[in-house]
Amino acid sequence: MNATALSRRPGLVREIALLVGLFVAYRLGRLAIAGHDDLAIANAWHVWDVERVLHLPDEETLQSWLLQWPDVLKAANWFYVTVHFPVTLAFLAWGWLRRPPEEYRWARRLIITLTAFAMVLHTAMPLAPPRMLTSLGFVDTMAVFGPSAYDGDAATVANQFAAMPSLHVGWALLVAVVVIRTARSRWRWAIIAHPVLTTSVVVVTANHYWVDALVALLLLGFVLLITPRPDGVPPSRTWQWLTHAVGWRPAQASETRNTGDDVGRSEPEDGSTVTAIESEGATPSTRAVTSPPRPRSPADSGL
Repeated sequence: MNATALSRRPGLVREIALLVGLFVAYRLGRLAIAGHDDLAIANAWHVWDVERVLHLPDEETLQSWLLQWPDVLKAANWFYVTVHFPVTLAFLAWGWLRRPPEEYRWARRLIITLTAFAMVLHTAMPLAPPRMLTSLGFVDTMAVFGPSAYDGDAATVANQFAAMPSLHVGWALLVAVVVIRTARSRWRWAIIAHPVLTTSVVVVTANHYWVDALVALLLLGFVLLITPRPDGVPPSRTWQWLTHAVGWRPAQASETRNTGDDVGRSEPEDGSTVTAIESEGATPSTRAVTSPPRPRSPADSGL
């Protein structure tokens, strides 16, 4: 990075203040949904039903299979507790130190915007994680095998009813997208392991449902579309900009017209017998929480 770019980096004190503000906002969001245990459990049953309708894999069956290897689940607990925040902070530090200021600001805006929207959903829909649905057979692996994210001081920070969307998955996906799009090394593709491992860990430890990860993916896609990009191109063309990094293009590649920046197929002049395709030359918790049995409907009770 040259001296000019270094001089345009955001101030370090300001960046730290922004991160502290984000942490405080998260704490306030946790307080906003405190005491909604019954609603969070009820929402969990609704999510479980939606997943069955979508024919998603059964999280409890997967966890039961892995219970044969307690060391694997203990390693997953360590990953869940220790990787989430450090990797994200390291990502921001890398961006501040090594990437152009515009790219760093873009990444920082993405994280703040994604977290803000996630907090709105957390508040609007408190959701108990699968480990609280003990009547379905889920095991709280952190309480059984350790370590736990909800012991001691950590319990005052963690939001146990903020399962949807999964910020663990959302931040991991965001880090992968930004690194792949902005880094130049061919080793950047190794970052894909981060969201893959994160998604696997949050499910097998019964901290999240598959749907939590899916909503995080959709929310990140939305945030990418509305967040101004570092090169000034309208956010509506973000998908084209992202796919350009991997050299992927549609089967019928679009070409830029000579008369402007609009992207589209070249059209033949009036009166020409050449088709459009020919003209362009295209080739193809430790906290003890036991979920009650599922509430029975009036029809089930004979009322």
